[in-house]
Amino acid sequence: MEMKYLGLEISKLRAELGMSQKELANNICTQSTISRIEAGEVYPAIDTLLKIALKLQVPVEYFIEMLFHKNVLESEQLIKEIEYHLKEHNYKKVISIIKQNKTVSDNIWLNLYLEHILHTARYKLKIIGPEECILELKNILNFSNQTTIQFRFLHIKIYNTIANVYSETGEGKKSLYYYNKILKEHMHKNYTDHKVYETLITVLFNKCKVLYDLQDFDAALETANQGIQKSKETSYVFLVGKFLYYKAQCLEKKGTSFIEIKEVYNQALFFFEFLELPFYISAIKQNKQQYLD
Repeated sequence: MEMKYLGLEISKLRAELGMSQKELANNICTQSTISRIEAGEVYPAIDTLLKIALKLQVPVEYFIEMLFHKNVLESEQLIKEIEYHLKEHNYKKVISIIKQNKTVSDNIWLNLYLEHILHTARYKLKIIGPEECILELKNILNFSNQTTIQFRFLHIKIYNTIANVYSETGEGKKSLYYYNKILKEHMHKNYTDHKVYETLITVLFNKCKVLYDLQDFDAALETANQGIQKSKETSYVFLVGKFLYYKAQCLEKKGTSFIEIKEVYNQALFFFEFLELPFYISAIKQNKQQYLD
């Protein structure tokens, strides 16, 4: 736990606001308590931390993370940069960034995150094969501190990557094992951090694709509907159009009425256009024109 870094950050933010320890302590705790927190001598109670965060004008989550890791802002910027290039499929750039940062970081969780992404990028570039990638990812899961690996649900993301690799190598049943493992353990829980639902909904979508490829259209349709419903509940709509597209394809395979299929494809197109996804807009217009208005 990086208690001393939390204290230093509180002290820094307080100074930036021109606030004394006495002023920060007012209506929260004693000045001596603030002094001991800033010195890294004591942990603040969660209600105290919340009040301090409000007075210093930062989200309490920022301080909670500070208890585990230092250099939070720098880490956030690094992760944001990596994930941008991942979305662009620029895996060479991702590897370059990781090599520049991995050895200088003493944040254990961040190093596990970077290791996960590094193996994934190397696999995508065919530097390593699927078997080696899966082995390395399983090693991260098996030999890491469980509290650390579960921070920010990194373990879920690693399991999802393992499942994706199995899927891409034609081992659909093995991939389904890992998708189902994730969903069974986490989908029914109520998390306060809604970011986890973005990952879980992505897992649902990956599962839907595999079921469709395995020609289990009933199960794929059920999963697509589950993904649409969960997206509505969590307001994470990025994958709704894709879920609808697969739903419509399943309805086609099941011989559902033209009108119902048409309605679902048009709903998918609406979300593709709303989210400005040109690739998917073009694909649906080229391949499913007969169903579009």
